Formats: sequence, structure tokens, C-alpha cells
Amino acid sequence: MSTILLWLLTFSCLLFLPSLTIGIIRKTKARLQNRVGAPLWQHLFDTIKLLRKSETVSENSSWILRVNTVINISIMITLAFLTPWLSFKPATSADDLFLLIYLFAAIRFFAILSSLDPGSAFGAFGASREATLSVLVEPAIILALSAVALSAHTSNLSLVFALTANTPISQAPLWLLAGAGLFLSSLVELSRMPVDDPTTHLELTMVHEAMMLENSGPNLALLEFSSALRLVVLYGLSGQCFLHALHCIWPFASAAGILLSISIIFALAVVTSLIETVSVRLKWTRAPEFVAYGLTMSLLALLVALVTGVSS
Repeated sequence: MSTILLWLLTFSCLLFLPSLTIGIIRKTKARLQNRVGAPLWQHLFDTIKLLRKSETVSENSSWILRVNTVINISIMITLAFLTPWLSFKPATSADDLFLLIYLFAAIRFFAILSSLDPGSAFGAFGASREATLSVLVEPAIILALSAVALSAHTSNLSLVFALTANTPISQAPLWLLAGAGLFLSSLVELSRMPVDDPTTHLELTMVHEAMMLENSGPNLALLEFSSALRLVVLYGLSGQCFLHALHCIWPFASAAGILLSISIIFALAVVTSLIETVSVRLKWTRAPEFVAYGLTMSLLALLVALVTGVSS
């Protein structure tokens, strides 16, 4: 398949996959709760509706509120084009591991700054908790990506996540542990259950939602799309780890990788729905315990990478 067609396919996934993934999460949760639920494309419909609405801006807000939203969505789109979250996405020269970590940190920084700008008490609550969670979960994400990068002897993620032939089956535990660490860390990074309930209406318990209370209209639409895009990029990264583990056991053709890359994101969305249906929101003091599970998986992946590197 030509590079132009691959870029077009990647752009189509970037545009429609976030809303569809959110729709799958909501629809699966509804069916598990014996409800019909909203259509799969309801998130896209809501985003289009918000783009047509007028804004209500607090008189205490400054230019920071709007500018930070534009910066947030711009960085997230850049990350989506740089990060190898799909196996068929063409490689770029700037997809370095540490650059991606800094870009994710920049998104959190501007989101926190935007929530503090209006001077809302609930926005400050959410910003404080977001900053705390980011400090806890960032090491787990770095260690998980560093483990697979160490195995590939490069920090270029396009080379790290390239599906090469004759991959030894001994690499499968490394990819499984890294994928599990990334997925558990993604639940914290995205403020989903059991760390936060994205459907709650209690402002004192919100993290991600409390940071967006002062946004409306097109501003809110951009933030919602950016959040959904971050979800599929993080799920895509952890999904690529599981895909590499499968490739170690059962090598598949590149054409099958296209379907598997998208299917595994949907599968992780279904797993998220199951977690959010059967689990309850943890007390804030117990959130670090859940983060520790993801960190443990990442540390084990790093240990496996060191052991296999020494033995080879």
C-alpha cells in the first residue's frame, strides 16, 4: 500500500476513531446495565452541536482560557501524527520517546493552567488532583516505553514498534507486561474508573470533568475531541504492545495488522466498559495503590528487557 493511502487511512482514523471509541465505551456500558444507550456516533453529534453553540465565558477568565484550548488540541494532533499508535501509520523522523513524554506533559500543564484561569474552586480541585495523578503515573508510562525501547536499542518509537519478521517468542512477556502497564496507566492518565468517574455530577469528586466546567460551545468541543483523541492514542500505544506480543507467538501479514490495530483499540474500549461497570471509584487516598499496579507492570517489563538484553 502506498504512503499516501496509509496517511489518508491514518487521517481518517484520527478524525473518526476517537468518537467511535467513546461511543463503544458508552454503548457497552449501557448494554451491561440493561439499557439501550445512545447511538455509537453520539459523541461526534455532540461535538458538532457544541461547535454551533455560542460560548458563555466567565468575566474572571482571561485570554489564557481560549489560547490554552487551541494549544491543547494542536499538541494532541501533533502527538497523534508522531506516535506509532497504529501499525500502519507511516513513520516520522521526530517520534522520539522523550519528545512524546514532554508533549504529554505539556498537554497536562496547559490543561491545568486553563482550569485555574477562571478562578473557579471546582477547577482548582480538578487541577490539583490532575497534577497529583500526573506525578504518580508519569514514571509508569516512561518505564513501560523505556522497556520496549531498551529491547530495540533505540528511542525512536517507529523503530521500536516496527513489526519485524522472525521476532523471538521470548520477547512476548516483555510486550505483554509493557502493554498492561501502559493500559493501567492510561486509565489514570485519562481520569477513568476506578480513579475517577467520568459520568459523575458531583463536582467535589471530579478530576477531568471539573477542569472543563468553565468551557462551553466550540471551546468545549475542542477539549472533548482532544480528550477522546488522547484516549485512542494511549489505547493504541498499549494495543501495539499487545499486538507485538501476538506477533511474537503468531506472525501475521501487514494487511492483517491494519484490522488488528483498530480491533484491539475497540477491545480495550470494551475492557474499559467492563471495569467501569463492575468497579467503584476508589477513595482519593487509595488512588496511589492503583497507580502502583501499573508501575509494577512497567518495572517488570523493564526487568525482563534487562534480563533478555544481558542474555542475548
